[in-house]
Amino acid sequence: MKIEKLKMELGAPEHGWLPVKLTFGDFDLQFEASDVPANPIDQLITSLRNVIKGINTEVWWHLEPEGYYFEFERISDKYRFKISFEDSDNTQRKKLFELDGDFKSVILPIYRAIVKFIAQPHNPYNWPQTNKLEAEELVGLVKEIKTTQNNV
Repeated sequence: MKIEKLKMELGAPEHGWLPVKLTFGDFDLQFEASDVPANPIDQLITSLRNVIKGINTEVWWHLEPEGYYFEFERISDKYRFKISFEDSDNTQRKKLFELDGDFKSVILPIYRAIVKFIAQPHNPYNWPQTNKLEAEELVGLVKEIKTTQNNV
């Protein structure tokens, strides 16, 4: 039996557009997100930090004018990750995907995509610089949790 794993890839941004790919089993979502009006990578970093601390949060991936929403919720020691889509009519979000799991299966795949993205140099013309302080705080928080879980 094949174990399904969440995988996220953040591609090379170009002229304010970032290729995003997220897969889990048969679910395959690919889109290009805009950096207007806000950097969704910074939002994603903040969202992961918040949900780890127990604060429900979301990221809006701007498609101008439509968008995908990544919602994060913490339920005890588990995490819920939902993806929904809102079209330009702004009538109602359509739920596309939901995953419940632990830190390792939900948070770490997204965290790894962020770390890999930040490690790549980006021309500021193509994509705004990531908030380094927020990213460093996320890295510290994840290392702390991984250390705690390894000692259990």
